[in-house]
Amino acid sequence: MPIDAGRLERLDGFLGSVTPTLALQLARAVEVDRLRGGELPHEAILSALRPRLREATRRLERTPTPKRLVCAVFEDLLVDHRLRKQRGRIARTSIDPVWTWLTQTLIPVAAEKALDAIRAKLMSGGADFADGEVDAFLGIAAEGIINAIPTPDMTDLRAADAVRALGADVAADAHDMARMMQIAPHIRTLQRALLRPVATLHDEDIARVRGVFERVAASQPDCASYIPFFVLGRLSKPWEAMRLTGALTRKADDTMISRTDLGQIGETLLSDLDGCVERLAGIRSDELNAAYALEQVVAFSNLSTGIVRELGIKRDGIWGRHLMKVRGGLSDQMERLIARAPKEIAATLPTVRKGGFGLGGRRVPDLTRSLDPQRAAKAVQLARLIAGSRQHAMAGAFAGLLTQVDEQVTATLRRYTQGLADAVHEMGQDGYASAGKFVDQAVALTAAMDGQQEADTLRRRVQAALVIAPPRDMVA
Repeated sequence: MPIDAGRLERLDGFLGSVTPTLALQLARAVEVDRLRGGELPHEAILSALRPRLREATRRLERTPTPKRLVCAVFEDLLVDHRLRKQRGRIARTSIDPVWTWLTQTLIPVAAEKALDAIRAKLMSGGADFADGEVDAFLGIAAEGIINAIPTPDMTDLRAADAVRALGADVAADAHDMARMMQIAPHIRTLQRALLRPVATLHDEDIARVRGVFERVAASQPDCASYIPFFVLGRLSKPWEAMRLTGALTRKADDTMISRTDLGQIGETLLSDLDGCVERLAGIRSDELNAAYALEQVVAFSNLSTGIVRELGIKRDGIWGRHLMKVRGGLSDQMERLIARAPKEIAATLPTVRKGGFGLGGRRVPDLTRSLDPQRAAKAVQLARLIAGSRQHAMAGAFAGLLTQVDEQVTATLRRYTQGLADAVHEMGQDGYASAGKFVDQAVALTAAMDGQQEADTLRRRVQAALVIAPPRDMVA
């Protein structure tokens, strides 16, 4: 049933604010209504609920629908975000356009008949008994897609109509979906054997996967290379897929593996490293978000270290050269973000010379200055990025830079905080209204660099000095 723009906007606002638990309950009710042929605006409601459904911890409790059962065969290849199309990775946003194209343009009559059979089975017996009907749909869907998009190459003239209808990336995703559909029974076997997330890929897991891989390679060779991508989607440690590809190809090093069909797994993981660097490059230094930047640094560190550990990549190999290049890229981006951190952080901790000039003078906190809140916030972000990068700098090839920057910032903060309590004491109660912003800044920087316990200690020391401070007009 159509819904006008005004009501749709109000619906989005309301449904976007419900709890994840309520979102699940509403989604189940809407999906049951759709199965029964109800007239609710099903897609509008579900679209508004999706952000909350992603947050739900019990997503598997959602009501099975024909579309969800069909997509289950390639769900491990789905990604929420990507910079570019990668073979074996399907954008979640591609599902709806491919589904519409498949069921309304490519094979509308056959698709509707097969979907009706799935709906009837769901209404009578539930999802556990619908495998036969789902496989029947997958068979005709895969055949239709492969006829329209026969290869992963979107420049193939035979795929021209599909590319015009869907766009090159979505059409490539449709091809990947179809290849997974063609081996649905094998994928279902692996889904039952490798429950996600796979915390560690053991030798017996690899042996089980290899058995399925060899059967698929013998009967449907065009689909065999998708088996490792399925496993990759289930791994908590994605770099373990490199050990799997070594076992499946029976090759010993990255150069030999890269020359096989399964070398695409290595290319995909290296592309993920490229993505980390590209996302860092997209961060403007004046809009630094330390948490987001650290997410890229940590992901890069874990993945690059894991890849090398699993396969022993050689520096002069194809992947080794790529890895060296991308590490250099990460180092360049980190230098761009933190090289000026010592000066920028020091600017938010102003000092003044006290005790005369020469060797007898010393610099103490100057609490009479103004403090730019934007510069103060950026300084804290820089401190968080520095501290959070410490254990990952070696893998990212910026350890030397980070050590230098870290030492300078730590020394500046230590000198400032050592004299902060005395400076607050001299300002007195009346002066603390203006001095408090510098205390807050020092505490925030200390928390970022040294942890919350050190920050709490600093604040207690300052508060103690303030409590015993005499009124400003009584200070000699």
